[in-house]
Amino acid sequence: MGERVPNIISSDTVIVGGGITGLYTFYKLKQLKGVNHTVSLFEATGRFGGRIETVEMGGFLAEYGPMRFEKLAQPLLMDLIAKLGLETKPFVPYTAAKDPDSLFDLTFDESGGKCSGSKLTTLELLKLGILRLLNASGGDMNDPNDPRHRAWWATLDEEYYSYVRSEANYNGKYLYEIGFWNALSLVLSHHAVNKIINYGTFYHFIHFNPNAAEWIIFWLRGLHPDDELVGIKQGTESLIQELVRKLDSGPELSGSLHLNHRLTALFSQPDGRVLLEFKAENKTENKTENKTENKTENKTENKTENKIGNKTDNNVVKVLAKHVVLALPRCPLMQLRPQLPEYIGELVDSVIPIPLVKCFFVNENPWWNEFTPPQTRASSIPAREIHYAFRKDGNQKRGIVMIYGDSPSMRYWSPFVRQQEHLRAELNLDKRLVESYLQYLRSNPDNTDVEDIEAEAELISCFGIRDWSREPFEAGCHIWKAGVHTKEVIKELTAFSLQGSQISNKNIHICGEAYSDFQGFIEGGLRTALQVIEHII
Repeated sequence: MGERVPNIISSDTVIVGGGITGLYTFYKLKQLKGVNHTVSLFEATGRFGGRIETVEMGGFLAEYGPMRFEKLAQPLLMDLIAKLGLETKPFVPYTAAKDPDSLFDLTFDESGGKCSGSKLTTLELLKLGILRLLNASGGDMNDPNDPRHRAWWATLDEEYYSYVRSEANYNGKYLYEIGFWNALSLVLSHHAVNKIINYGTFYHFIHFNPNAAEWIIFWLRGLHPDDELVGIKQGTESLIQELVRKLDSGPELSGSLHLNHRLTALFSQPDGRVLLEFKAENKTENKTENKTENKTENKTENKTENKIGNKTDNNVVKVLAKHVVLALPRCPLMQLRPQLPEYIGELVDSVIPIPLVKCFFVNENPWWNEFTPPQTRASSIPAREIHYAFRKDGNQKRGIVMIYGDSPSMRYWSPFVRQQEHLRAELNLDKRLVESYLQYLRSNPDNTDVEDIEAEAELISCFGIRDWSREPFEAGCHIWKAGVHTKEVIKELTAFSLQGSQISNKNIHICGEAYSDFQGFIEGGLRTALQVIEHII
């Protein structure tokens, strides 16, 4: 008796990836195409949300993924927040450490020690480098705080960013062809650049030497004088929970959501459609997920099993689709590279994965208060950025501190992650994480008595870590490599055929933060989703 051929599911559009980009693509297709257009979304892991993760810790919302957004620069995200009934809250602006070790006397350095001037923070140094490279503000190029710089900066918009991306040059060399480290070294001394690399808060990524044009645009947006940073009051993961609820409440025949289905192969079909093969896996979430997410995900997973449970053979699910949306970061796309045209595989490899780590510690008797600014002690601890939150109820006070790092500082914290495949933040697992935190950041920094460290460790009621360099994500965000003309690459990735660039039926689409013109933020993923949808509708 021959092997049974499994049933094949048919869908107008298949979305691979259940992060914010994939869910948003589903959401917009549902709005624009209605019930006559069937959509199926497949997520490889046991939860939706990808790199978005909010965890309740001691009465605080700890954002282990995205946490801040430019209110004016990210209109798609702000519109989505409003439509989902969520609210924003102020987030502290980008700030730099101001302790003596992190400040730099640019005048003294550039004059060879002959004179001195006012000392600049690393953020001011970064701004000065960008201003000198663009040379367009009309202000004093030795003073990053000249009001003329601010007035010019306030006029910048997407049209200017597009100019920087494709046309801006320095001494005849396009900025997109230069690494940002190389570009800064043309306008700042080595010692100034080194100060930014070693002491710069937030993640400057200079040591990764990314595309200078793209990283300049990042900061032109981030430091726009008329914009403000906000977070989501209910937590960033509420975006995912609300989207899943909306998508799971519509007519069953028009769309479906599937967890624990990993894409393994894609094949072109004679009729122009694409055959996808998924490996269905029975996975359980680790114990760190919160109860709300459990309810949402279990409900969705049960529906998934009802819809496709009888259409699998040896855990293989086959789906025929007119359009395939790969809403994935670089790591899983690189695993699929043998399935893609060679030139597409090369384009997929044109971004740099940026590993990041976040640690949170809840302290029952914090030394900080509601007025402690971000970056306090940031230069004396392995971190790029430190944030503090404080709460007082009667005579009781409680605080949470977030330590945020990229390479190399994250290497100090990453050994305390237990799981190799790091799907969720790990809470209260390796107590050495607390000891290593207290080694640098405790109420009496000069006291090295072991008993005192152990006594203060008792005040840490909850702690957690998320290492974004681990599988399956490889990175917390991405940035384009130097030499990549991003506008052209995005155009190619938005629509192509498995059979090559000359085929007219371009029904494979790559989208997401990694391959956007707004990397590092949700807005980038949403932008690419809309670009892809134009090829579907």
